[in-house]
Amino acid sequence: MKHSLYYILSVALLLAMMVVNVNTAYGFEFISNDSIPHKTDSISTKKCTDCHGALVEKQIKHVTKTDKGCADCHTPGSSDHPKTAINLIKAMPELCFSCHEERKKLITTAPFVHKVVNDKKSCTNCHSSHSTDEKGLLIAKRKDLCLSCHNKAIVVSPKKTLPDLDKLSKTAKTIHPPFKNCSKTCHNAHASQDPRLLDLAFPVNNYLPVSVDSFALCWECHEMDLVQKEKTTTTSFRNGDKNLHFVHIHGEKGRSCVVCHSPHATNNQFLIRDKVGFGSWEFRMNFQPTETGGSCAPACHQERKYTR
Repeated sequence: MKHSLYYILSVALLLAMMVVNVNTAYGFEFISNDSIPHKTDSISTKKCTDCHGALVEKQIKHVTKTDKGCADCHTPGSSDHPKTAINLIKAMPELCFSCHEERKKLITTAPFVHKVVNDKKSCTNCHSSHSTDEKGLLIAKRKDLCLSCHNKAIVVSPKKTLPDLDKLSKTAKTIHPPFKNCSKTCHNAHASQDPRLLDLAFPVNNYLPVSVDSFALCWECHEMDLVQKEKTTTTSFRNGDKNLHFVHIHGEKGRSCVVCHSPHATNNQFLIRDKVGFGSWEFRMNFQPTETGGSCAPACHQERKYTR
């Protein structure tokens, strides 16, 4: 009898050791039902990534705030998971703000917030909450992402309609370099002090007394000589060394760059618009470039020519 009991216990112990080794090798852990993420009838549990591995298989992964991993954002769930969903511990964007405090400060204090930030999908309109191959955890390349919404004319107000930028990017002959990849040079994708979500100062009105500070956005790429010097050779828009940008932009009724230039794209050289606006009227620019200069004849003056 003693030998039989000893034999039975020995076999049971051996089988238990085999089971532990097999389960450990495949990433399982023997832990109590009280401590596992999703309670089941089994005494073992899989890691989240055993079922949801595709969410974190891409190159750039979302880093969690603590060593709790998925539980930093998700509730433990119920005993019948996966029949029922795993909830977030907070609604977005408040959940995201738990870590991204600088973004919270910007979004909650800025007078103008990108519309997608506060809609149902919130941050996940643009960002992956798990992993991606794009910098900033974007769900697509920056330009493709921007143009997935800006692929139609968008009415902002009775007097303001944003153009179909997707169509413009595909049909225009001349594209502003920052717009080629929708770089972060000009717009803040979250919020801004500016109604156009610009990152730096740029005039809202077309006519104004011009100062260097009022065109801070432009100086990220362009030379300040354009508005500071009457004579220069750092611009193509000059008659000899007479700076024609200075002529147009200087004085109490200086003109904003966008009176003559498109900030995104056009069919003309130097991003010259087809038409110039004046109140509710529009006049053709009639810009004609030459090898050494050019000419234009809008309604604001007779035809003027320049030669570099």
